Amino acid sequence: MLAKQRQHAVVREDLTNLVEALRKLPKEHKTALLILGYRRLEYWIDWKSKKHGVPSIVINPKGTSSICPICGSKLVEVGYRRFKCPKCGFEANRDTIAVLNIEKRALEKMGGSLTTPTAPQMTDVIPNR
Repeated sequence: MLAKQRQHAVVREDLTNLVEALRKLPKEHKTALLILGYRRLEYWIDWKSKKHGVPSIVINPKGTSSICPICGSKLVEVGYRRFKCPKCGFEANRDTIAVLNIEKRALEKMGGSLTTPTAPQMTDVIPNR
């Protein structure tokens, strides 16, 4: 597994409460999400990570695509799937914002380290160079 070779962790959102949230969505969205089979996907990701000894981090999905990853303010929609922070001016696609927030939360869970808790510290310089 590439994550193990590079000493990375696998991070995913905890979508346990997604079924309850489905009741609030329009019918066409419900069907698409049910077909996805997200629980099976979660199970497979966690199982595969454990099998290969790769840390698996589960984070709370609340606000991952609507909170500024830079300053934590509530974002304002400025276009189709595009958000801007009224406080710091950060602007990006909601998927990019979600990735940044997911990464930030995972790093906080790991104690702020860019490597896994058990991985050796990586450096940018080759020794004896």
